[in-house]
Amino acid sequence: MINLQISYNWLKKYIDINYTPADLSEKLTMAGLEVEGVEYLGEGLEDIKIAKIEEIKAHPDADKLVICMVKTAADKEPIPVVTGAPNVEAGQMVPFAEVGTTLPNGMKIEEIELRGQLSQGMICSKDELGLQEERAAGIMVLEESAPLGASFLKYKRLDDYVFKLDLTPNYARCLGMIGVARELKSLYAQEKTLNTPPISFEEAEELGTINDYVEVEIEDPDLCPRYTARLVKNVEIKESPEWIQRRLKAAGIRPINNVVDISNFVLMEYNQPLHTFDYNKIKDGKIVVRRAEAEEKIMTLDDEERALDDEMLVISDPEKAVAVGGVMGGANTEVTEETTDVLIESAYFNPVSIRKTAKKLGMHSDSSHRFERGVDIEKAVEANNRACQMLAKCDGAKVVPGVIDQYPLKYEPVVIKLETARVNELLGIELKAADVRKSLERLGFEVKAAAADKFEVTVPSYRTDVEQAADLVEEIARVYGYNKIPSTRPISKQRGKRTPQQKFEKRVEELLQAGGLDEVITYSLQAKKSYDDLNLCQFEDYAKFVSIKNPLSEAFAVLRTTLVPGLIDVLSSNARRQGSEMAIFETGTVFRNKGGNNRPEELNMLGGGIFGVENDIWQQGAPNFFALKGVLEMLFERIQLDNYQFIPDNDNRDFLHPGRRAEIKYNQTQTFGFIGEIHPELAEQNNLPQGTTIFELDLDFLFKVTAAKEYSYQKLVKYPVLARDLAVVLKEEIAVGEIHQAIQNIGGAMLKNLELFDIYQGDQIKEGHKSAAFELKFQADDRTLTDQEVNRRFNQIVKHLKEEYSAEIRGN
Repeated sequence: MINLQISYNWLKKYIDINYTPADLSEKLTMAGLEVEGVEYLGEGLEDIKIAKIEEIKAHPDADKLVICMVKTAADKEPIPVVTGAPNVEAGQMVPFAEVGTTLPNGMKIEEIELRGQLSQGMICSKDELGLQEERAAGIMVLEESAPLGASFLKYKRLDDYVFKLDLTPNYARCLGMIGVARELKSLYAQEKTLNTPPISFEEAEELGTINDYVEVEIEDPDLCPRYTARLVKNVEIKESPEWIQRRLKAAGIRPINNVVDISNFVLMEYNQPLHTFDYNKIKDGKIVVRRAEAEEKIMTLDDEERALDDEMLVISDPEKAVAVGGVMGGANTEVTEETTDVLIESAYFNPVSIRKTAKKLGMHSDSSHRFERGVDIEKAVEANNRACQMLAKCDGAKVVPGVIDQYPLKYEPVVIKLETARVNELLGIELKAADVRKSLERLGFEVKAAAADKFEVTVPSYRTDVEQAADLVEEIARVYGYNKIPSTRPISKQRGKRTPQQKFEKRVEELLQAGGLDEVITYSLQAKKSYDDLNLCQFEDYAKFVSIKNPLSEAFAVLRTTLVPGLIDVLSSNARRQGSEMAIFETGTVFRNKGGNNRPEELNMLGGGIFGVENDIWQQGAPNFFALKGVLEMLFERIQLDNYQFIPDNDNRDFLHPGRRAEIKYNQTQTFGFIGEIHPELAEQNNLPQGTTIFELDLDFLFKVTAAKEYSYQKLVKYPVLARDLAVVLKEEIAVGEIHQAIQNIGGAMLKNLELFDIYQGDQIKEGHKSAAFELKFQADDRTLTDQEVNRRFNQIVKHLKEEYSAEIRGN
């Protein structure tokens, strides 16, 4: 979006409109120029009057204070005002706030005593009236001709409204006051005249012609199709007239001096950026428009040295670059108080070139803002002449006759063929050919009939946004009125529904939420540095980056190859904000480069993380790990994933704790994920609590191996359950999960439920071993099991564990 401030009073100079500010705000918005807000410039100044200091008396009890006798009307008695302002003099006309007035800064004027003397009002300074930000050195003094007792607001013409517009890029033509006025005329006031400023001024014939002083050479016309220059001599650098300053302030531009202010005034009027050079600082008066040399440097007006490259356009003289074309001028030709001769540049630069240059250099200016979106190439000379006209009114300034207009690539208007039937097809209405023609002509397009209901439309030079027939149809819709186009619903014979994989992903999300995890969404665009910092680039798959050609910044330079950096960033952000616990998950696509011109591989992944679990039920010092592992086991059970194992991870995942990480395998061969604690050093670097655990799974793989599973319901078994507890002592390197699977296999269909309820290492267990305790529940679907049957199966399990794992049975 493009932000712009326009003055209500200034706009009325170009088109005689009688809308109230509220009405105008609505019409601008309906025209596509969205109004974000309206500000009244005279807020708080309504009660300020113009008064005269009739007499000044010394304060009897304060050396630095005086008593001013202030008159607000010829027939009223003077009012005493005590002040310490150093610049008060008898006879001055001043802005005056009577008792009861509230100033723009919120101060309410009251009758007070200062050192025993009554003060009944305030003589105001500029900052107290909100007319400048810095503190004023004294009171504001008005012209002697200021009318006594009149409204200060009206006298200073501050009874104005500022409209703050938020424009889309296709409304770049409205970045100038004339463009906005033209838009209002086209849509709402066709009978009105567009009052473009009449331009006339005297040229100093005795100075010869500009060709005697200036030479312009364009080396790269593709980047600069048109360059114009004019010269004004004997210029005195000083403050601009108040009316110029007032209009620039309303547009949000800070006045600087008459030369800079006039170029900014023309910028806001014509939407044509100008640049002014101190002519005497340009070697031999020669301007060369060329590409910069590699590593060429220039000090710009913001006092920053910029390193350029050969894709950037510069304005130079025979010795040095004097401006970055269309972006910012150089400090070496800046207009200063010593400047007497001013060279004015008005040009058209290639929008793509300007956009790339401004982005590379990190320089966004009012000029580049407009050049990037395209200005009216045909108005370059007119805008230059307008600046000369305004400078010519300055005391002693003389305009050198003639203008240099280098125009190697002449503008050729775009001609678009348009059919009435196509307009109606796209808009869903029934317009006649005459209506189509009238609508386009209202907007300034030249329309010629090519055949029945067909036209050839010539696009005016200021409409840089119109390139094809669809653009013209959009313009016709604006004239017709979007609110008049009937709403229709696309006809479809098919109801929308989720695919099987979408249903699966939705179920996974619901199960994880039921497990206490909150869903997060992180950016697909990430910084490569994040992967380096987390030691992820050592993995081949994680290093297969798809790089963005023109990233917004380095933070968004590559497409993610894993969900891990985003998840760690979310966990870290919450931990830094004193979050004591957090459990999250994300489903998302990762992208991996396939090399050459191949499309990147896109994989759907599931990841998550957790910290802050305090209940260490397994007494292993890893409560987060086992809590997250439990959630995954619940997930696998509910989606009916069989034959999975958590296998100690022997891979070199250096971003995980070496003793608390596991691969997640299917059928003991296919790795489809991992789980593990963040390495303690990385946890500290990322402000994460020690023990923070993450996981990542291949969601596509999970869907593939469980898609054929069906959910069936069984009747509750009415026969009783026989339970047995089993505690075994194992070597500590044997995975408890392996023992769990072995018991399940030997138990067969009779073993309905198996749960691990305790792991113990301590004084009662010999060194290098651990104890694992299980609860086994036996049940048959068709009969009551006997103790003999259960004991027989239980003993088979015990025998298998002794033989295969050298397990010892505790309690025997």
